[in-house]
Amino acid sequence: MRDWEKKRNDEVSEHVLVTHIVCLLLFLMIVFIYFDLPLGPIPINSPSVSIIMVTFCLFTVLYISRNILSKIPILSQARIEEVLLLVILFPLTFAFVWYSKDFMVAKMLIIVPVIITTTAFGKLPGLGAAALSSTLLFLIDYKLFPTCPPDIFQSSLIVSSIAIILAWLVGGLLKAERETQRDLIKLADYEQLTGLYNHRYLHEKLTLSIQDAVIKKTPLSLALLDIDQFKYYNSRYGYQIGDQLLAAAGEVLRRFVQEPSYAARYGGDEFMLVYPGKNKSTLRCEVENIKRQIIQDAESIIPSDQEDLQPLSISLGFASFPDDGDAVLPLIRSAENDIYRAKYSKGTNYLYRSVLSEINALKITEAFPALQAFISLINAKDRYTFGHSERVMTYALALAEKMNFPERDLNLLRYGAALHDIGKIKIETSILSKPSALNKQEWKIMQKHTIWGAQLVETLPAFEEIIPLIRSHHENYDGSGYPDGLMGEEIPILSRILRIADSFDAMTTDRAYRKAMNHAEACQELREKTGTYYDPQLVDLFIAEVEKTFVTAH
Repeated sequence: MRDWEKKRNDEVSEHVLVTHIVCLLLFLMIVFIYFDLPLGPIPINSPSVSIIMVTFCLFTVLYISRNILSKIPILSQARIEEVLLLVILFPLTFAFVWYSKDFMVAKMLIIVPVIITTTAFGKLPGLGAAALSSTLLFLIDYKLFPTCPPDIFQSSLIVSSIAIILAWLVGGLLKAERETQRDLIKLADYEQLTGLYNHRYLHEKLTLSIQDAVIKKTPLSLALLDIDQFKYYNSRYGYQIGDQLLAAAGEVLRRFVQEPSYAARYGGDEFMLVYPGKNKSTLRCEVENIKRQIIQDAESIIPSDQEDLQPLSISLGFASFPDDGDAVLPLIRSAENDIYRAKYSKGTNYLYRSVLSEINALKITEAFPALQAFISLINAKDRYTFGHSERVMTYALALAEKMNFPERDLNLLRYGAALHDIGKIKIETSILSKPSALNKQEWKIMQKHTIWGAQLVETLPAFEEIIPLIRSHHENYDGSGYPDGLMGEEIPILSRILRIADSFDAMTTDRAYRKAMNHAEACQELREKTGTYYDPQLVDLFIAEVEKTFVTAH
């Protein structure tokens, strides 16, 4: 129990205890009034001493019984004090009402067991006690006074009404308090979207689970589930679909992970499953079944009519106590390391996505050196791409600077040029390095690299503005390009610049299937395709800048 929860329980328990004490004092006071016992110095042989001694004995029996009964496991958590108090007080109350006969104040004593029942066990038991007390009170009146005089009936009716009202009011207030406490605990411990434990409470509960495992000398295992590239689904299908995916995953975990095991939302797209008493070697099959169920439920949420749909995949990581860690943080770190190994064993496509995510975490001004390192990774797939991207960037920036573009556009062009061919990581090396011209089917695959590149980058908010550059850098000015067949001014200006720079470098670089053109031949090719492939207003500026800056320099 947390400190704040314990404090709240202690405060409520204190009020309940004081209420019970006041009720007992009220009981004794009415008894003293009936017997007209003195409240000052009491002679040793007076009835007051007898009553006090009997009361003392009753409470001694109550205390001893509570300690004995608490040793019994099934009763250890019950409210033994209140049960024993009612067992003694309930019959005493009605015995005194019977004995006192027409002593009207004695009837008020039925309120005492009603309040004790209500505060100890809740609204419904309290109303039940009030109803039972009222019934017994009227039965006693009928037995003692068969003619039922009006003053006797009226006093019983008033006392009964008060008892029922108090049971309803006090029980309702305590019920509202307990429900509020449960709601506060739920808000503090549970994640609202998935209905699972939140990250904070996971650490707290896992600490207790490890302590329990140490005491019992039993194993404990963690399973970490990570929805791969979840940002992709948020970006492409919208955050509503993303939330539905997370909620569906939470529902599956609540259904499959049963006590004493439990599940928590560990991160934005990560879930932690904790299995007390189990080794990780025995968990894989069970967690794989959970993974398959989540993917199956996700298929009904993700729109199926989308082009180039990326199927949902989930990575798994496992760790066991004490083999992989003897405390919360080392154990979680071990599960994270295991899941990273699983992620990076999925191939270069996933690796590139992950590296892009790391770059996205940087400030935009810090991202360019990381981008250069990232592009070098692509060199392992296509040896032509790295140098090509650098040269295209140089050509494109030269033209943009000539046109006095603002620094913001220059940065977009810089990043767009660096990543414009990133979609080629999804194309087979045999196609990228083919020594002859591509056939029709291979060319269709090659044309998709603009779409795939845009999809890779669209998961990264920091690079959102370069998506049009990557997608549209093969659009032609006359509308004959791909993938969208944009024409003229429909093509973003930066994409039109990138189109020229990309073509120029392709023409002036040796490829597997042809020799490079010289600069003059490439410039002539650009002039011939002006108005069809390239923006007429840009070609002459580009050629003039190339001839001045690059040809002269060489």
